[in-house]
Amino acid sequence: MTDPLLIERRGNVEILTLNRTDKLNTLSDDLIAALAARIDRLRHEQDVRAVVLTGRGRAFCAGVEMGTGEWNPLNSREFLKDINGVLDDLEQLPQPTIAAINGPAVAGGLELALACTLRVASSAATLGLPEITLGLVAAVGTTYRLPRLIGFGRTLEMALLGDTVDATTAHAWGLVNRVAAPSEVQSTAMELASRLASGPPVATSLVKDALYGAAAGGNSAAQLLEVLSASVNHYTSDKLEGIAAFFEKRPPRFTGR
Repeated sequence: MTDPLLIERRGNVEILTLNRTDKLNTLSDDLIAALAARIDRLRHEQDVRAVVLTGRGRAFCAGVEMGTGEWNPLNSREFLKDINGVLDDLEQLPQPTIAAINGPAVAGGLELALACTLRVASSAATLGLPEITLGLVAAVGTTYRLPRLIGFGRTLEMALLGDTVDATTAHAWGLVNRVAAPSEVQSTAMELASRLASGPPVATSLVKDALYGAAAGGNSAAQLLEVLSASVNHYTSDKLEGIAAFFEKRPPRFTGR
């Protein structure tokens, strides 16, 4: 069986590579579990001073692996809590993390990148929150991670329209820190990671904690509201229609029910 997560060490930098190329690196139960386990270990590995997270193949991450239209709302609520926990742990690592966005980063894939400290995007990458076009609610940190980077108005635009933005727009908005040629995304991310890894680890961790702590505000309340909103939405006919249309490759017909 192919490992869903590849782990490589280069000096004091660890590279985590999402490895579900046939599924555009979507977040399956196995991949989420592998990420959770590795993030937990990284907390205690003092010789790792920076982390690069990227995707293998043509995508960074195309979001959460789609289930069936009969997805149980209660199971979904537990799943969302699990994945929120993984992203929170990623964000709270003592080491700085860099998302090397080598291709599309959409839905949960974008939210995974948002949980990283910095983001480097390929000039060919696209980023977006298409959940609304499937009758779904973006519920993995969108309400509190995205606004602090691009502002409330642009977050509303992305979440309500479901459009993707290109790397140039994402950089202009502050969604990504660097844009690189497709062949240079990894090296650009590694250059940043090496600079961070050469810095003072304790001070770096304290700066991260201070900045995230100041920005956090009502994160817990926002996360709870996201999960509750997604759970309520799972009872709607529009949610079932959105997922059915996705699998049947046709436009959805939403009725407001």
